[in-house]
Amino acid sequence: MNVGVIGSGSIGPDLAYGFLSALAGAGGKVFLHDIRQDALDKGMARIETYMRKAVARGKLSASKVERMRDQIVPTLEIGDLAKCEYVLEAATEDLKTKKAILAKLESVVSDDCLIGFATSGIPRASIAEGTKVPARCFVNHPFFPAWRSPPVEVVLSGDEAFGARMISTLKRLGKVPIVTADAPCFAADDIFVNYCAEAARIVAEGLATPAQVDKVVDEAVGGGGPFNVMDLTRGNLLNVHCLELMRDAPTGSKWFEPPPIFLKQANEPWFPPGVARRASCDEAVAKVIRDRIVAVLVSRTYFVVENGICDASDLDWLTHNALGFRTGLLEFTETLGPAQARQVCADYAAKHPGFDVPVGLAEGKLVTYYRDVVVTREDDVAIVRVRRPEARNALCARAMKEIADAMRVLEKDDAIRGIVFSSYDGALAGADIKELAVLPDAKACEESCLNGYKVLEVIANLSKPVVAAVDGPVMGGGAETCMACHARVVGPNLMLAQPEVNLGIIPGYGGTQRLPRLVGVERAVEMLRTAKAIGAKDAYEWGWAQVPPAPDPVEAAKKLLGSVFAGDRKIAPVDPSPVEVPAKLAPVELAHRSLAIDEIIVDVVRRGLALPLEQGLKVEADGFARCKNTVDMDIGMKNFMQNGPRVPAAFLHE
Repeated sequence: MNVGVIGSGSIGPDLAYGFLSALAGAGGKVFLHDIRQDALDKGMARIETYMRKAVARGKLSASKVERMRDQIVPTLEIGDLAKCEYVLEAATEDLKTKKAILAKLESVVSDDCLIGFATSGIPRASIAEGTKVPARCFVNHPFFPAWRSPPVEVVLSGDEAFGARMISTLKRLGKVPIVTADAPCFAADDIFVNYCAEAARIVAEGLATPAQVDKVVDEAVGGGGPFNVMDLTRGNLLNVHCLELMRDAPTGSKWFEPPPIFLKQANEPWFPPGVARRASCDEAVAKVIRDRIVAVLVSRTYFVVENGICDASDLDWLTHNALGFRTGLLEFTETLGPAQARQVCADYAAKHPGFDVPVGLAEGKLVTYYRDVVVTREDDVAIVRVRRPEARNALCARAMKEIADAMRVLEKDDAIRGIVFSSYDGALAGADIKELAVLPDAKACEESCLNGYKVLEVIANLSKPVVAAVDGPVMGGGAETCMACHARVVGPNLMLAQPEVNLGIIPGYGGTQRLPRLVGVERAVEMLRTAKAIGAKDAYEWGWAQVPPAPDPVEAAKKLLGSVFAGDRKIAPVDPSPVEVPAKLAPVELAHRSLAIDEIIVDVVRRGLALPLEQGLKVEADGFARCKNTVDMDIGMKNFMQNGPRVPAAFLHE
């Protein structure tokens, strides 16, 4: 895949490096184009710095960096982008200049080359107007730092085929596309720029200093503080540009008028070298700052939702992962409660003409949405996806609860005949280890299992067929959740494992009981005791998956459901009948793994499989609780939290 980035200024090199990281070793080139040699040189130097730091920190191997150096192509000639399948223009926020660049680009690339423009606020319609092939032109708004921040706001063109390719391409390049309407400043920057503007007004009025504002705001909502972020992004003049776009929009008012202090400050930092970035202030002043900032954040968030600019679930994820707030802003509003949220916005509106309180907030009605799960409907099939890409879609307690709720809702939906269970990118990393690590005692460990079983029981007992569709790493609790489904379809990059023993625990969502029933006792016991991973071919041939590996497992799952609907195929939950376990298990190589935990696994497998599934799960829950009484669970959890999954724990076998 060949991709291009136009502009080697503030974000172009970062975008190019991010794309390069995603494509490293996969073939193709990443072209970085600028019309100035000095800009190209600086951009390439920045990319080289990123690569050197990644090697020094163990994030990249020296050999991979060499491949990346071969794949990056700096060029002064726009004609060198001729063979690109996707080009992202990131050179300017000036509309006239963007259109001129776009005209040159269209003269050299093929008619099916995807074109994105990085803009913080210019509507897609304005940029794409008059282009040769407007259907292939999209807003692609990245976020700081562009090389590693996953979210990208996307304004679609309306062409279904081009749109699907655009979304797929961004995912392949390591991004998480969030679709928004073609409104000025889209979703995130509507909120963020107005938040920055209010902070600037507070300083301009002499109420507080930038250091005081940042301290108050960071303590209230996280995100580092508006002035700190403006310094990182050099965003003062960009804020002016965005505020003017919102002011002049049909929904605009004089409230959006850019504070003059932005023009006065221009590109000068709010915190020059040596100036403290945090300072305390009187609590009465702090309350005024908090209330004003919160009013703006909450009201603009609800404006975006109520005007259909962005889906509520998408927006909550976006405001947390793109803007860096401690939680998503819809979740933050919930912590305030409807009465306080309404009051703080109403109080602000009374003092600031042109500031409108969205209808829902004014009526005290908060938005309902899923935070970690996305449900889409395609004809008579629903797709339930876990969306936590920042955590490899780890199944936290909230995600599990939302999965169960979504399944119950779909069970009652007469328009839906079957369900596909998947994730944002096909991977399911397992249970959220941060939650497991803080379980206080054996009883809490047992309760964690029993609560998980309730969710999996909802899936298994659904009257409608449920097919899991996964690819990439599918580990621990992620694999166990898939095994509760009625069938499984896998992609070619599947890496399936039950790696709990590496953490000093045993599976706690049914892995000791369902895996042997699917792939056979001998194979399952080896996987459970050694954390052995298998690929897509073995998963199918051993019976974990029901159809051969497919390039697009979701589409293959829908096809399987179609055959079920037609009566050509039957699928069902795992057979709950007892399973015979050999008197003598085959020897396995435990390596560094805990003998104490291995003893628990073998005992749970033997006793649990001798019983029907429901009773076997209780044996597993008890076994998981027994792990808490070992020294090795504490060692394994601490090792994982401190060193990650690649460093073996030094178990004491007790």
